[in-house]
Amino acid sequence: MSKVYNYVQETIIKRLEEAIENGGCAPWRKPWKGKTFVNYVTRKPYRGINQILLPEPGEYITFNQITKLREKNPDIKLKAGCKKHMVVFWSFNQTKKDKKEEEGEEILKTYTAPIFRYYNVYNIEDVEGLESKFVGMNNDHEPIEEAEKVIDNYKKQANIDIRFPQGTDRAYYSISGDYISVPDKGQYKEVAEYYSTLFHEIVHSTGHPDRLKRFKPEESHIFGSETYSKEELVAEIGANMLMGVVGIECEEAQTNSIAYLKSWLSVIKNDMKFIVSASQKAQKAVDYILGESFNEIDED
Repeated sequence: MSKVYNYVQETIIKRLEEAIENGGCAPWRKPWKGKTFVNYVTRKPYRGINQILLPEPGEYITFNQITKLREKNPDIKLKAGCKKHMVVFWSFNQTKKDKKEEEGEEILKTYTAPIFRYYNVYNIEDVEGLESKFVGMNNDHEPIEEAEKVIDNYKKQANIDIRFPQGTDRAYYSISGDYISVPDKGQYKEVAEYYSTLFHEIVHSTGHPDRLKRFKPEESHIFGSETYSKEELVAEIGANMLMGVVGIECEEAQTNSIAYLKSWLSVIKNDMKFIVSASQKAQKAVDYILGESFNEIDED
């Protein structure tokens, strides 16, 4: 029992630390279709704590399920060096015991006790001979030339890596790793939403100490903090500016952006300088991304 609890505790702490480090994305700001946590065979979702224990969204399969599938297709097998992952569940164990009644008669009683159990699963990417059953993540979008120019020029200028993990359900800029990660273009219904998401993270990346120095070691960038709030506002305003520069319009992307900006409305109302400062920083970020010079005074 202690083995299971210790594993769960250690894994949750690790996931929380990663979430704090990489930041997160507002629930409404997910215009892409990403993978979920699901069993490959039964298509039943992994729920609750198992979404934290498993390393990433995807399709998982047990060794017994692999064995059964191999009966029909002998090419199905685990890849060398693949890693197994623990998932947990509650089961109920019934035991029967004799119980003496007041009259002296012994009656057989049934007792039910919950037991914390676990089993191991494998990501199907570690299984040869299986193809993903996820659909709707391969939309064929033509790249927008002006937007691609901005992105390519910034990558060279900033010397930053932009990653597109297949099927990922997260978009973020990693401060410690200094890289951007967003869902692949094919996961978006509208290509404009892809560029809006990528521009948002690109603006974040300009805050690195080697660029515009918005991120300072002594300040907190944990989700929900004031510093985090201002940085999110900077990124969203900057993304909108960049969308205008490259001439991309999308009603749905704009609706998401408005909802996103409204989330900081109470902060803006409590500090009139907040929106002015965020807008100045956003403009500086856009100028930096486009490689333009600026001489504005930055005021907090």
